[in-house]
Amino acid sequence: MNIVGQQQIADLFAVSRETIDSWQKEGMPVAVRGGPGTSSEYNSRACIDWLVDRELRKAQAVRPQDRLARAQADKIEMENAERRGMLIPADQLEPKLKAAFVAAREAWLEAPQRLARELPEDLRLREEMLQAEFEAFLNRLADWACAGPGYDEDEAEANRGK
Repeated sequence: MNIVGQQQIADLFAVSRETIDSWQKEGMPVAVRGGPGTSSEYNSRACIDWLVDRELRKAQAVRPQDRLARAQADKIEMENAERRGMLIPADQLEPKLKAAFVAAREAWLEAPQRLARELPEDLRLREEMLQAEFEAFLNRLADWACAGPGYDEDEAEANRGK
């Protein structure tokens, strides 16, 4: 619906004519620009869409103080996680992961020869044995935090049950 006159569009939005002037400078669409003695025409739907988009952009805009507040909150969260032992520095993480992967790889590489000798004839028992082997491999990887010098697989197994 076209609305004629700045006052009428201002009334639609319950704002002043000065606000409409300001919005036009910001890009609010004018269907037909008026001139001296001639009122401008506004398409109400286009103006409403423009205002909704404008407000959404404003709401989504990231202000510098928002970014700073988010960075400070992230820092506090990380410090709290580190104090609770939930955050591990990368220089401590890499050796443990490497040790876990090496141990799991070594066990996995020796498994085929051992399994070839030990697999029973009974299909159900074979499946159970292979299942146990796969689970042991995955548990070695899951216990990466315990890996490294002094790693005791039996102790890790006992801790898994807790």
